[in-house]
Amino acid sequence: MRVRGLLLGLAAAAAVPLAVPAPAHAADNDCSVVDATTPATDTRRPSAPYALLGMEAAQRAVGTTGRAVRVAVLSSGIAGGLPVRAAVDRTGAGGEVVDPQGTIVAGLVAGPRVGFAPSAELVDVRVFVDRGSDEASEQPATPTLAAGLDWVARQQGPERVAVAVVPFVVADSPQLRAAVRRVRDAGVVLVAASGDRPAEGAPFAAEFDDPPARDEDGGPLFFPAGYDDVVAVNATGTGDPAGALASVVPNSRTVVAAPTYDAVSYGLNGATCLVRPTSTAAAAAEVAGVVALLRQRYPDDTAEQVVTRLVDSADGTPDGRTSMTGAGVVQPTEALTRLLAPAPDGRVERTVAEAEDAGPAAAPEDPVDLLAGARHDAVWWGLVGGGVLVVALLLRPVLARRSR
Repeated sequence: MRVRGLLLGLAAAAAVPLAVPAPAHAADNDCSVVDATTPATDTRRPSAPYALLGMEAAQRAVGTTGRAVRVAVLSSGIAGGLPVRAAVDRTGAGGEVVDPQGTIVAGLVAGPRVGFAPSAELVDVRVFVDRGSDEASEQPATPTLAAGLDWVARQQGPERVAVAVVPFVVADSPQLRAAVRRVRDAGVVLVAASGDRPAEGAPFAAEFDDPPARDEDGGPLFFPAGYDDVVAVNATGTGDPAGALASVVPNSRTVVAAPTYDAVSYGLNGATCLVRPTSTAAAAAEVAGVVALLRQRYPDDTAEQVVTRLVDSADGTPDGRTSMTGAGVVQPTEALTRLLAPAPDGRVERTVAEAEDAGPAAAPEDPVDLLAGARHDAVWWGLVGGGVLVVALLLRPVLARRSR
């Protein structure tokens, strides 16, 4: 049955994640345009964000410590031959994976050779089928995503999901808010895209009345990124000729940011490909990979402690966030190696310099000499004693003659 809006955008996304302004040539190996029938030719290009963020050094800092961390990807499904530890389909549609978003995100998290956390175990939580089709599922975007998050929250035991990533945005709802709370109560770090801007001429999903203006804040509009205790990730325009604002929406709930242009991931055909244009969906995937490394390096940390390590090591300031980069661009190696001791609730004591009264400068007072009195008495007793000694020496000859 044709349903207007196939999740109308559960991903039309509410920000059209990883959309491209125009079809690319096959030679570009653009992840968003290759499908399962595209000849599987690897891009043979290095991943620019992988190198910029020093992921090789970060992975060395983790080494082989800790057990593998499970990362749930809530998206369109994972294909491309990527290894998946567990999978669930909340759409009720089934069928082959036709939308590349889930595969691209999974590749950035844990894809061979290009993943930010290559030892992480992928969990495929399918919550939409195809953001560009009217066929497949009658469920609207927000309830389907909430159902996927509820499934994640129920996974318990030693192999439970530790990190979940939502690479698209939907509208607010009590059901979604409650699902996010259950995920966080289960100790899962939830990472979410802060909101992509549709390609020129493409509409936002119908659940959003109007697309945000270029300088409008997406914080009150886009969820789950807009909820408390969610790591909302924006993307920088590093390397993108069009810059970030052409592809992403400023968001006051941004926690951290990451570069994404010319990242290397996997397409539906199983080959490596380039991620273009700049995308908060890809940025969320990269940060989810960094969080997976943190959970592996510090297995006893609470979710709050892990997020503190991520935020306090970013290249900005935790108390001076911006709508484009939050506390700054993530610094994976610094997050993994900085000597931080956050409390279980994530708080870190900070030393704050208190401003002194701005009065006129005064000359410093002479220090109090606690021995001044003793020295004064000693001098006088010394003079008296010395005088007595002199008199005694003068009288000695006289007294000696009289004694004869």
